[in-house]
Amino acid sequence: MDSVKTMRIFQAIVQNGSLSGAGRQTGLSPASVSRQISALEDDLGVRLLNRTSRRLSMTEAGQVYLERAERLLQDMDEMRDAVSQLAVRPRGSLRIHSRISLGTQYVAPLIPAFLARYPDLKIDLWLTDNDLDLTEHGIDLAIRTGDLADSTLVGRLLASSPRVICASPRYWALHGKPTTPAAIADHNCLTYRYEFGALAALWQFRTDGGLSTNLQVSGNFQTNNGEALRVAALAGLGVALLPAWTVKDHLKAGTLERVLSEYETTVSDLDFGIYAVYLSRRNLSVKTRLFIDHLVAEFSKREWA
Repeated sequence: MDSVKTMRIFQAIVQNGSLSGAGRQTGLSPASVSRQISALEDDLGVRLLNRTSRRLSMTEAGQVYLERAERLLQDMDEMRDAVSQLAVRPRGSLRIHSRISLGTQYVAPLIPAFLARYPDLKIDLWLTDNDLDLTEHGIDLAIRTGDLADSTLVGRLLASSPRVICASPRYWALHGKPTTPAAIADHNCLTYRYEFGALAALWQFRTDGGLSTNLQVSGNFQTNNGEALRVAALAGLGVALLPAWTVKDHLKAGTLERVLSEYETTVSDLDFGIYAVYLSRRNLSVKTRLFIDHLVAEFSKREWA
């Protein structure tokens, strides 16, 4: 039995209200339509339709079957359309938004190869540290870190983004390295201020065993820009909690030194994955889908910690 074909026949029966109408819609004879539905009912072990000489009506099982069948058919139609569109050369403009550090270090370098593959496309890369409204600004795709404040958006995880506590060797030489989370409170902690006003001054430390410690930190420098926070740490101003991908080269070079590496560190229990964010899974444009696939492939090749 062709399950997809049978689902479409059953849908046609309900839409037309008769076997003959379904036959005309599907190109089958009424007798063939009847045999298909009888075979489906035998396979399921339930009656889907009540048949009389004058009318057809669905049973309760038929209503359940129709609801599930319509969802499956819609998903299959969208899958077919999405795959078939890949054969079409994408064209037009693709507007992408990203945080400044992430965009300059990791997104912008991936664009030349993408445009070489799809020369009919144009890319507008917009870099700000504000999370912009995708609809208002006509943004096709945003690259974000952390929790999605807007539950209407769809996020696809590109990479994990662990945080590390670090400072310059000069700072540690002057003030000593902490050996416990509680000791961090005695240091000048450099903090991030989000655009909506919340100060990321609650640092969380978790162990492999699941134990968690929350620590309120303070210091003489705060900023809403991650790059400025990294520069301040490099200059020896204090201790910063930063994404590993922004400082991994400095850690290798020794210009920053990490402490408390046995702990998983974060800010206020937030998720700090890196996500491709867009408005809807349905009717996602080919150009957007292709760039997301490009990001997934390229980000998977990198070390993020």
